[in-house]
Amino acid sequence: MGFIAEVHLVHDELALAPTIANHPETTFRYEYETSTDDRRFQFVSVFSDDDAAIADSMASDPTVSNPTRIATFENRTIFRVALETEHAVLPDWGGEHGLFVFTITSGERGWVARVYLPNRDALIAFRARCRDRGISFRVTQLYDTSVSDSGTFHLTDQQHEILMMAYYGGYFDIPRGITQDDLAERLGISDSAVSQRLRRAITELIAATIENDRMPNQ
Repeated sequence: MGFIAEVHLVHDELALAPTIANHPETTFRYEYETSTDDRRFQFVSVFSDDDAAIADSMASDPTVSNPTRIATFENRTIFRVALETEHAVLPDWGGEHGLFVFTITSGERGWVARVYLPNRDALIAFRARCRDRGISFRVTQLYDTSVSDSGTFHLTDQQHEILMMAYYGGYFDIPRGITQDDLAERLGISDSAVSQRLRRAITELIAATIENDRMPNQ
């Protein structure tokens, strides 16, 4: 018994919320958080061709400080930022109550968390904790895993990377903004490897979508 929920969280003082609002076309992915005795840090991946503009926004974002580039790839930059806000994206009791995080990515003016919760009480507690702090809490998808867990999908890091690069590079546009050869060159792999990764990733997404459509409404 359990639930997989996709939850949209909005508050002006959530980490990087101002930066996300200033760059609605950019995808931010929360990676993880760490801390020292007196500071908390967040690592975030930014999928953009203009990381300089993102860094400038982070520098003026009151929820974070000291944005530092940790690694830079073709279409992705990993930043570390020091947190200057007490408004956490997820409750600190999450692991203790069985909350498991699949992904946290940017949404309109905030974050979208895709999580597993063991029961409705945990979901209700999650919502109450957010609302007590003035954080807008909106469930956009909810699956009952006792009925089926086939509504979830599992992409490898390689599949996720190539889908992001293809999507933001215009591979699926008409006409295409980027070719399969371009993707192969950027990733340093063969054209056939690009084709296989894309096909497997798209197949995974389609299968999850079709199975989800067959699930009864919760």
